[in-house]
Amino acid sequence: MNTGLSAPNGDPPEQRNPWFEKRHDFFVRRAIDEFFRLTRSFEDIYLIYLECRSPGIDPCIDLLDRQTGEVRARLWDRLTVMVGTENEKGPLWRLKDLCHLVWPKSDEPQGQGGSLIDWLAGAVFHEAMKLKENIYLLNSYGPAASKMRSCPAGLVRFSGPGPAPVPRLESMIDVRGLISRAAADVVGQMEQIAFLLTHAAFILRLMMPDLARNMLVVRLLVEREGVLRRLWGESLEAVFTDMFYGDAAEGFCTAGRSYLRGQWFPQALRMYQKALAVSPTCDEAITRLVQLQAVVRENRQLLGVA
Repeated sequence: MNTGLSAPNGDPPEQRNPWFEKRHDFFVRRAIDEFFRLTRSFEDIYLIYLECRSPGIDPCIDLLDRQTGEVRARLWDRLTVMVGTENEKGPLWRLKDLCHLVWPKSDEPQGQGGSLIDWLAGAVFHEAMKLKENIYLLNSYGPAASKMRSCPAGLVRFSGPGPAPVPRLESMIDVRGLISRAAADVVGQMEQIAFLLTHAAFILRLMMPDLARNMLVVRLLVEREGVLRRLWGESLEAVFTDMFYGDAAEGFCTAGRSYLRGQWFPQALRMYQKALAVSPTCDEAITRLVQLQAVVRENRQLLGVA
């Protein structure tokens, strides 16, 4: 089955896959949800990274310390899961590809927000690939570099007749300096990814009013209310107030309509109850509340409502 996800990036709207276009709202919702999950995944990775850091000490020393080897191994494992491979793409790789399709360059006249999200997702991906490579270098060659550094300097003398003694390799090349550069790159790349994700989250928040007509996105915000508070520092009601021109009740009603279309009656009922809580005179909420209360009451057992 052709899912439309292989459509060329940047095609004019008339040439884009009709199957994908019909489901565009769904894929926008999916991209936003994947971004929410990615930020949480990176937060976990960043906390592991902080275990390699000591306040007031050169971070490169911490990252090269033998005692942080187990932490570096955990970093590698988590990055491998997040990024993935060409044969088995991870969530970051899939998000990058999805953003190319959801917000192609040809859509730029309609607003810059989506194009910026697409660019930032790609930038995060490339930084993560470099970070993964540097963590690999530290794990694979860091211990050997430390051993070479601890070897006594001097000359290597060959037994028997042959060339004159030569300096040891470690006395000619600053091996630890080379590996320290990889450690410094890890520090910079971790901070750069955090910087890029923070900006992407800010841009995504600014895009919310333009996505108010996407009922699936509105529903997603309801289902990820805790993420909104952590990522944007706002309540769901505050976000809906901004999205729906000061009318937060309309946001809850929009979510209620979406649940109602899918026959998720208890969830729809909760949305209309929240709409009434913020606007007791909301006509749609008043009408739907009475209807849904009757439906849920009469079908309590079938709906699994206690």
